[in-house]
Amino acid sequence: MSSGILFIRDSRTDANYEIPIYRNAIRATDLQHIQADSVGSNRADQVAHGLRVHDPGLQNTAVTDSAISFSDHERGLLLYRGYTLEQLWGAEFEEMLYLLLWARYPTESQREELRHQLAQHMQEVPDVVRQSILNIPRTTSPLPLILVGLSAYLACLPEIIPASGNATLYQNDLTRADRVILQTIAAYAVVFGVVRCHRLGIACRPPSLNQTYYENFFTMAGLIDPQTNAPDPVRVSCFRRFGNLNAEHGMALSVFTALVTASSLTDPVSCLIAAISAAHGPLHFGATESAQRAIREIGEPKNVPAFMDEIKTGKQKLFGYGHRTYKGMDPRVRPIQSILKDLTGVHQPLLQIAEAIENAAEKDDYFHSRDLYPNADFYGNFVFTGIGFEPDIIPAAMLAHRIIGIMAHWREYTVNRGKLFRPTHLYTGHAEPTLNPVAKI
Repeated sequence: MSSGILFIRDSRTDANYEIPIYRNAIRATDLQHIQADSVGSNRADQVAHGLRVHDPGLQNTAVTDSAISFSDHERGLLLYRGYTLEQLWGAEFEEMLYLLLWARYPTESQREELRHQLAQHMQEVPDVVRQSILNIPRTTSPLPLILVGLSAYLACLPEIIPASGNATLYQNDLTRADRVILQTIAAYAVVFGVVRCHRLGIACRPPSLNQTYYENFFTMAGLIDPQTNAPDPVRVSCFRRFGNLNAEHGMALSVFTALVTASSLTDPVSCLIAAISAAHGPLHFGATESAQRAIREIGEPKNVPAFMDEIKTGKQKLFGYGHRTYKGMDPRVRPIQSILKDLTGVHQPLLQIAEAIENAAEKDDYFHSRDLYPNADFYGNFVFTGIGFEPDIIPAAMLAHRIIGIMAHWREYTVNRGKLFRPTHLYTGHAEPTLNPVAKI
């Protein structure tokens, strides 16, 4: 059973408490009823205000209710709205977006309508967005260029910022909320395309009303087959399938950052900007670039044993191994490896080193005893480089996948009128005013 009563006896007061358990969780606010005499205690501990929960990094804290995805750690199972990864293997971007946003799988006509709306919103992105990006040196890294583009887009649409008008703009008008979500997703594809083309010094092609989201994404980013003058269907398919694996992953850092921002009733574009900034760290989507850099430094497979020894002695960090959620194999890894097999004709010597690392780790008790297995980042970066993305733009390309989950959670939190995030902290400084006067300058 996952519901019941938690019986607590406080040794400080000998008082007994009964805390309701619901879905194998207790409410942190219920612990505020557990109080003790504050006499003789550190004022900073705020004993009289009730018991608090100290959970650095939110390692065991549920921050919201959600029906979007479920991850079964023990069985290595990942569900999107009740659908398995296998069931969604052939889904298009528009179908995944429809499912996660509106909790139902679309009909063919609904998918086509959504595809057309996204393409139309791409065409409506103001030219000032492109010009803003082009005004920045093309040697700039992708992150600031993308933030410039999205900020310029937001500046063109002041009416979508709740603080500028109606504070409950989206809570009271879901039709508008859905339209702005689609505008945000479309704008991101345009911004990404302009950023990549600008950095490569090539012309950025416009989106087409006749293409899918990913086809337009490839077209605008300059990922065109020179023989057909169109995106390569195999590479688009690889990107799409990896996107289906990566579209959503619960309260990952980028989603959580978006929700923290959304909790103050912020618009979707601003929440996406916050999520992108968080995602680029080397412990999140930036792990793909960090993993590839580490593998590149190994040089060749024969150097793997020495590298593994340095990991075990703490001299090296292996990005892309281990996962905060999964204690076994990340269920996305094997499907990613199957995608890599479809990228035939693409020579990736670093992939051979990665496979040598996994082979060595499989035979090493150091990794087994710590439940360290490759995660999606470890092999996922080879899908991106095999398609043609530069290593430093991989985190931004991954956002084109995860934007589905980010926007789905933004919508869900808005609909459910989620609370403003305002955690507390354990104060460790002086809790009494200093007796020494402040020196006058």
